[in-house]
Amino acid sequence: MPAPEDITATLLAERLPLTAFFASVTRDFHLAEDVFQEVCVKAVARAESFETTAHLMNWARLAGKNRAIDILRARDGRYVGLSDEMLALLAADWPDQTKVDAMQEALDQCITQITPNNRELLRLRYFERRNCTDVAAIMGRKIETVYQALARLHKTLGDCIRTRLQTDSAS
Repeated sequence: MPAPEDITATLLAERLPLTAFFASVTRDFHLAEDVFQEVCVKAVARAESFETTAHLMNWARLAGKNRAIDILRARDGRYVGLSDEMLALLAADWPDQTKVDAMQEALDQCITQITPNNRELLRLRYFERRNCTDVAAIMGRKIETVYQALARLHKTLGDCIRTRLQTDSAS
């Protein structure tokens, strides 16, 4: 039985994968963050019921998925998302945190190698969640140019990440 401190440490270490899983249900990162916070509070409150860390993580995924669906049903009157079967497949095949950490580190390193202009493009599109029309207007570019730049950036970052991961696994 993990102690409440261990539960908190485990959930915080798994924050990104859990939040991503909840976001696959909610299709809203901010709502997924809210669900994650609720799951953390409930997990600590029922700490004595978890036998292992794996048990905790399975419970957290299921409790978060159910809470997310409940919120969507209360807000929208229904849940129109991935089926239970698809969510079960996702949960079963969710990546190992060590692999995710290596990918995140590779991405962080690759982002430092792109131009400041491309970093601004990424920030506007993905961190501020602006659509491409807004990004084009803010950056003073044509929308087609933004689409092309994003496509090139995706390819460049993908190639960089794959190269870094291969280099890290070879050493």
